[in-house]
Amino acid sequence: MLRIVLSLIVLGASSARPNTDLEKSVKAWPVSTPHDAWLKRVVLEPWRRWDTEYYEYIAERGYRRDDGTLQFHPLYPLLGRGASFLFAGNVTAGLLAVSSVSCVLFLLVFVRLAELDLPQDDSQRAATLLLHAPMAVILFAPYSEGLFLLFSALTFLMARRGSWWMAAAAGGLATLTRQQGIFLVLPLAWELWEWCGRDLAKVLRRWSSVASVLLIPASLLGWLGYRGLMFGDIVFDAHNPRTWVYGLLISKDATQVVAEQRFDFPWNALADALRSSGTSTVFDLVLGAMFVAMFVAGGRRLWRIRKSYVVYAAVILLVSFSYNTGAFLPYMGLPRHCLLAFPLFLPMAIWARKPGVETALLGVGFLGMAVLAFSYAAKIFWVP
Repeated sequence: MLRIVLSLIVLGASSARPNTDLEKSVKAWPVSTPHDAWLKRVVLEPWRRWDTEYYEYIAERGYRRDDGTLQFHPLYPLLGRGASFLFAGNVTAGLLAVSSVSCVLFLLVFVRLAELDLPQDDSQRAATLLLHAPMAVILFAPYSEGLFLLFSALTFLMARRGSWWMAAAAGGLATLTRQQGIFLVLPLAWELWEWCGRDLAKVLRRWSSVASVLLIPASLLGWLGYRGLMFGDIVFDAHNPRTWVYGLLISKDATQVVAEQRFDFPWNALADALRSSGTSTVFDLVLGAMFVAMFVAGGRRLWRIRKSYVVYAAVILLVSFSYNTGAFLPYMGLPRHCLLAFPLFLPMAIWARKPGVETALLGVGFLGMAVLAFSYAAKIFWVP
């Protein structure tokens, strides 16, 4: 139901003004009847925005040098291409299907994970609050966040069950989905340390399980190896600390997507954002500040729930606020990057036990989703 409502909002936004690109893309589709063309125009075309176009390029013709595609990790477009065969080869439909299925599975896994520490009602409330957060609109678009959240939650769930190789495999798949997957090494290593009773001797005796963590960096190295061998797309300068993150996690070809971007100290990136007066930056800062507030207010409770959740959330927020995308839009994509810190919704579910709080949060969240969905389709001010 939520997807239907958001789709209607997106459709209305995309129909609010002429779109010649829409007409060209619809004509380019192989259609058999006018009815098929109308369905594609209504159901699919409004979602084809921003990064979606790059995922489509990759799914349709693979990676190429100097077109911006090398910035995007391969698993999501690969699965989208596979799913497209269920829709007569339509890649947009395939990507949407992957996002939708991933979102549903993530919510199921998230509830299972939350139930290890919280009552069933709180667990379900946490998933509901996340789904209705304003920036969760990206889970309904052809973007990779849903798939990444699924594998991230599976990493934690398998680790909690002591299935270390399965946890690491899920972390490796998350890494092949988005750059942030490499940071799952930290909470997984923390869980292993706790599992071994914080005893170094036990860690050494259980070296086979501990070695599973290497699957996550191995996945990143495999992707980097492909980029380096096939396209020479690796930039790393041992004397320049900024390249230690940006040069490995982000392609040098990324400037084809966003002309100016870098990793910086978060206070420098934040200062650039505060100097910007753009409407999009204001939304980015407000929505990003929501997650900082959630971390500050709920960090102690989350620490009591599970320490590895705090480690993961802290790293995700730190990296998100350190990613600078230039003077004009310095925090492009900040809200959806912060959304990856999904454990922050666990303390919020406990707060929302109070009468009226959950209803108020859901109402405000859905209103925010509607605004962002409209802006997404109309390309007004919010660039996800």
